[in-house]
Amino acid sequence: METKTKRRRTRGNGQGTVFKLPNGKWRAEVTLGWDEHRRIVKTKSGFKTKKEALTCLPELRMEPAGINTSIRFKALYELWSKPHFAKVGKDTENGYRAAYKNCEALHYRIFTQMKTKDLQDVVDSCPLGWRSKKDIKTLLGCLYRYAIENDYCAKNYASFVKLPAKGASTKDAFTLDEINKLWKDYNAGNEFTGYLLIMIYTGMRYGEISTIKKENVHLPERYMVGGIKTEAGINREIPICEKIYPVVAKAYLAGKKKILEMHEKVFYNSFRVTCSRASVRSLNPHCCRHTAATALAEAGVQPAVIAAILGHEDYSTTLNYTHISLAEKLKAVNGLYIPSSSAE
Repeated sequence: METKTKRRRTRGNGQGTVFKLPNGKWRAEVTLGWDEHRRIVKTKSGFKTKKEALTCLPELRMEPAGINTSIRFKALYELWSKPHFAKVGKDTENGYRAAYKNCEALHYRIFTQMKTKDLQDVVDSCPLGWRSKKDIKTLLGCLYRYAIENDYCAKNYASFVKLPAKGASTKDAFTLDEINKLWKDYNAGNEFTGYLLIMIYTGMRYGEISTIKKENVHLPERYMVGGIKTEAGINREIPICEKIYPVVAKAYLAGKKKILEMHEKVFYNSFRVTCSRASVRSLNPHCCRHTAATALAEAGVQPAVIAAILGHEDYSTTLNYTHISLAEKLKAVNGLYIPSSSAE
């Protein structure tokens, strides 16, 4: 007599699974969703029998009672950020905060009602560079993972957001004629233009000029202490040439705690407006730094001096052999960009 093989019963996709643990207990597990890195699951353990674990699967798949499905983007961000910021550095926290501000269009949207298009529109409409757009996507991913793990939603729409192609950085420099136009615009009463001129004459990035504290500005000695990025760039001595000194002094008096107190988005918008008004090319703000580097090189300044002024990474090796004094740095920058009389 032929013995019939017992057919194993299977559950459909999304129904969940159960399995026995080493301690003899059973665990129930369901997949809540996926993000670009991993599967998001919800589990419950401690069942004495397989049958008890199977009985729990429908409960795990259901949305738990008491979860606020109408929670808004802003409220979810606040729930996520408080414990998360306690585990990261200040620079990372500031990056998340800046990304959050760039998501202003989503702040009062109901989180569970947002779709890929809503997130993509925020990234695409951001006027800042590729890095800022990437930070937005990173923040969105963090919020969706938090939401999934806490049963606010089941799908990570941030994983479908596309970033623009990361183009090669534009390394262009303002011409002497354009610098003269910027001086003319500044002397006409447009104070923001002074920040562009400071960046051109010092080689500072936006991230550097926006973090220089007034306590680190030494006007009588003609230098500031600041910088970011590399070991050679952080807390370096930044010379203030005589030409730019009055502009730095005015910015010093205008600031409360720093010489530039302006959000990145506002700065970039003002930068474009200024270039248009002054009739100069709307280059990337980083080109101010490249303008300084180019002019120093064309003036025959020694590479070690240029590296010391700008805080280039390769200067860290030069430090093993020599020290560039403030006097040498000031001598280098004081010969740069003397505008024509028409720009005064």
